[in-house]
Amino acid sequence: MIVIESINYLGLTVSNLENSIKFYRELFDFEVIENNSGQAFIKEGDIIISLHEVDKYKGQADSKNRVSFIVDEDDFEDTIDELNEKNIPIIFGPENIRKGQSVIFLDPDGNQIELCYPKLKA
Repeated sequence: MIVIESINYLGLTVSNLENSIKFYRELFDFEVIENNSGQAFIKEGDIIISLHEVDKYKGQADSKNRVSFIVDEDDFEDTIDELNEKNIPIIFGPENIRKGQSVIFLDPDGNQIELCYPKLKA
């Protein structure tokens, strides 16, 4: 058995690296920590995402792959308002889940992003 300690980073495929960096920066305040020929690492708090550029990439409509971020319960309604203000279509929710709520939308390439509370407990 291989013993793992934690996640190093999550990887997402994108069609346009600069557009994706802008999306994640403006919506979540991610900062670029490395940007090399077709790949960038962005960071917010302890979360690191690697964006990999692939020409003409588009997420599959029937995919259930997603990145899920925890938001504070008190900020959830403001989160919904901000998505609406930025004209980001919600594809699921807001729905009640695990004594909390969840909303799912797409990044510019069709990758699913979930914002929810509470955090899953192991």
